[in-house]
Amino acid sequence: MSPNRPALIAVAVAVGMCGCTAEPSTVIPAGAATTAYPGEPTPLPSGLVDPFAGYATVVDGRLAIVLSGSSSCPPHADSADLATMTFEFSVETEGPCTADLSPTTFEFYVPSTENLPTFITINFTAGDTPSSQLPVLR
Repeated sequence: MSPNRPALIAVAVAVGMCGCTAEPSTVIPAGAATTAYPGEPTPLPSGLVDPFAGYATVVDGRLAIVLSGSSSCPPHADSADLATMTFEFSVETEGPCTADLSPTTFEFYVPSTENLPTFITINFTAGDTPSSQLPVLR
């Protein structure tokens, strides 16, 4: 056995045990949202034409906002103004981000889902789209 072989085996074992992975994280910080998770809520709302454009819907009495983007750099809910139905999001782009357009759902407790507006406002603190209107689908 060469003198460096035990050192190489120790490095290989340490790398294997570190939990390093190229797969995207399934843990998404909720931030201002009640909860956040990868994917879309089910069932999908009627009237959904382009799920990649983003939309809002009602899930179990909560307002769910679905945004598409990188699964390795998902958006983060920074704030929610329920009086004006304006929601602030940011995206952490440190490191490589995939271009897979994966959906991420953010759920918010709202006083009532009966009187939701037709559209809500989404503001991004960074990126090319500073503000957009998302439809609230039922």
